[in-house]
Amino acid sequence: MSSVLVAGGLRGIGKALVKQLRASGQHQVIATSRTARTWHQKDTGLIEANLDLAADQSIEHFAAKLFGQVQQLDWVINCAGVLHNEQFQPEKTFQHWTAERFEQSFRINCTGHLLLIKALAPLLLKSAHPLVASISARIGSIEDNQLGGWHAYRMSKAALNQGMKTLGIEWARKYPKARIMLLHPGTTDTDLSKPFQRNLPDGQLQSPEETAGMLLNQINQHLKQGSAGTVFIDYRGDVIPW
Repeated sequence: MSSVLVAGGLRGIGKALVKQLRASGQHQVIATSRTARTWHQKDTGLIEANLDLAADQSIEHFAAKLFGQVQQLDWVINCAGVLHNEQFQPEKTFQHWTAERFEQSFRINCTGHLLLIKALAPLLLKSAHPLVASISARIGSIEDNQLGGWHAYRMSKAALNQGMKTLGIEWARKYPKARIMLLHPGTTDTDLSKPFQRNLPDGQLQSPEETAGMLLNQINQHLKQGSAGTVFIDYRGDVIPW
């Protein structure tokens, strides 16, 4: 049975992924959230743990606890991210730029992802077929940017993509069996997309369960057929330009 960490695994897409991973009967799952208990054995095959990607100490504490609980980690799927919160909404113009917006977006959407991989790499690289998959976004593609706006989110996702691509180049040389994926989930009915669903065309909004199923399908296909390096694809498997 493989060991899978789903960061941001107690809500939205992450929660649906955890449910489907467990239903397969092939995985022990560790699901994390900023609001979870420090460490809680929910039931057989599921651990819920506290992890705040915006805090270095939280990442360190979580990694130390995990090292004492599992022998290796096979997959890390990172679903945590922020587009808006109580303090700010996505920027429509450069006049909305603030250091706080940039710092929070980069910390949660990019830096926290990368530092978590660094902290867990000794466990992950014990696996025969390690996988790191981060939920990115098509909006992080520089080439695909035709509309502008949403500056901090775009920039933080583009930075995540660059960080993961760079990691993929290094790991392709040292750990050729490792797989790194950046996944665009499509527009999914979660808290992140709620304020922006009104004008969506019919049929474009997916349920978390639909999205999770398609993402897991892409992960499993890539594990069977993929090569070393980093891929940036959507939930249908279509390649997204960097």
